[in-house]
Formats: sequence, structure tokens, C-alpha cells
Amino acid sequence: MFSNRYKIIQVIVFTIFLWVVLVGTAESHSYKLISADNKYITIENGDSLSSVFRKLSASTSDKLLLKTFLFLNNIDFIQAGHYSLVSKTWREFLFDIAEGRIKQFKIRIQEGSNLYELERLIQASPLELDCPNFKCLDQQFSFIEGTLMADTYFYKFNAPISTILLESQDTFIDYAQSLWLSKNPSNPLKTLGDALILASIVEKEAGNDEEKGIIAGVFLHRLMLEMRLQADPTIIYGLLPNFNGNITKKNLQDRSNIYNTYQISGLPPTPISIISKSSLEAVILGQPNEYLYFVAQGDGTHYFSRDYAEHLKAVRQHQLK
Repeated sequence: MFSNRYKIIQVIVFTIFLWVVLVGTAESHSYKLISADNKYITIENGDSLSSVFRKLSASTSDKLLLKTFLFLNNIDFIQAGHYSLVSKTWREFLFDIAEGRIKQFKIRIQEGSNLYELERLIQASPLELDCPNFKCLDQQFSFIEGTLMADTYFYKFNAPISTILLESQDTFIDYAQSLWLSKNPSNPLKTLGDALILASIVEKEAGNDEEKGIIAGVFLHRLMLEMRLQADPTIIYGLLPNFNGNITKKNLQDRSNIYNTYQISGLPPTPISIISKSSLEAVILGQPNEYLYFVAQGDGTHYFSRDYAEHLKAVRQHQLK
């Protein structure tokens, strides 16, 4: 009788010992990094923990220890989504899928960039490409370039790019239309579309926000006098996507480039870049100033001149030295 009771106690003690060892080992194992070939894993609706472990090629011992960890933490439900595996421990990953902490991606629509560059960015992203050639966007200005709000947009894996683009465009156009109501009375621009075009040129010409108002004033002055804008970035845009990095004399004289403001009068047909709020404000709230020329000084700023003689002197001083 005593012998049987002793054996039962031995079994209980041994079982408790095994359980303590298993719990300790499972807890320790949960802090190990996941070894996976892929950076991400997609969990579909209906996937079980067993199917997740299969996707991650978990070993038999992994499964035992991880299921013990799940039991100890009362985790019996996982949420579908796209999850990161980068530098993740099993513990972090299992809590992620239990709490639905899916991987968030981001895309930056950068002021000063253009649709050619944005298209390459979109193509390299994990977005659903449901807006080829930006055809999902509104063309109320007869152009799309320059109608997106520069900002960082967060999204889930395989989210439709159309959602991001439409949100960006709606936000920007609402802002631009509201700002247009406060246009400077001395501003010669006739339409908001013209303001977007000029703001994109200011965006590309200005090296800093502080000079945007002055540069906008130069171009507004030129437009008022019906002088050509002579802005190098317009030539470059007309050569895209094949611009090689250098503007030649032939480029300056090219009348077939409809964006070449050395050859055309007034504004080019569309904006040449994505526009920041500060550039649009500089144009819409600005007015012609006393300057007609400016030249880069090599430090991100410009020297502004009232007449051509002063401009030539500045060119010799800052660019031909």
C-alpha cells in the first residue's frame, strides 16, 4: 500500500518536474529569433497556428515549445494579415498575430519629384497596382502632375494605390482651392491651374523655403511684362524620362520641347513637379517684385538682380569664377 502511494507521488513529482522544465524551456525558446527565408508572412483568413508553423518550416520541437507558450499565454486565436519577420523573436511574432499588429508600409509622395519618379516608387512597393498611368485620378485641370499632396502615406500590404492617390489629390485640391480664395489682388495669374504650374517651377528653382516668395515674385513680374520665364527645370521636365543630367545649348534652343520656357511665352502646359504648400503659398499669396533675374550662388541661395546688366555681373561673380 505504502509502495503504491510512493510510486504515485513519484509520478506526480516527475510530472510536475517535466512540466516546469517544459514551461521554462518554452519561455526561453520564445525569445529566440525566427529563422525564415522571407521577411514577411501572410496569414490568410482560416489559417490555423499549425498552418502558420508549416509556412515558417518550424521543427517538431519548435511546435511543441511554441504551443506550450501559446497555452501559457492563453493565445488560441490569430488574425489574418501581413506580418513582419524581420528581427522578430517567436514571442514578438506570436503576440503580433494574436493582437493583429500587422506590418505597416509607407510611401512618400515627395515635393519636387514628378510622376515619372512616383511611378517607379509605386512599382517597387507592395501595393495593388490598380491605377495604371494614374488614370484613376481626377483631371479637372487637364493635368495630373502637380495635383497630389506631398506627404507620407501609411498602408497595409497589397492596399490599392488608387486609395492613396485619390486621398492625396482630394486633400491637395481642397487646400489649393481654399488658398486661391485668398489670392493677392496684385497677382497677375488668372486661374488656379496657372498657379499650380508656376508653383511647380518655384518648387524646382528654390533651394530653401525662405527664397520661394522672392522667386515667385520674379516670375510673376516676368509674366506681367510678358517676358519668357527662362527656367531651366522646365527644359529638364520636357526631356523626361530620358534627361541625361546636362542641359546643352541645343536643349535651350529646342522649340519642339513644349516645356522649354526659353522658347515659349508664358507658362508651360502643365506643372513640372509635385508641389509643397510653401511653394503654392508663395505663388498665390505673392505679387510681382522688383527683380527680373536670379543666379545660384553655390550655397543653396540665389543672387537677385533688377536688370540684365546687374545679372551678367552676378553670373560672372558666382558662376564663371
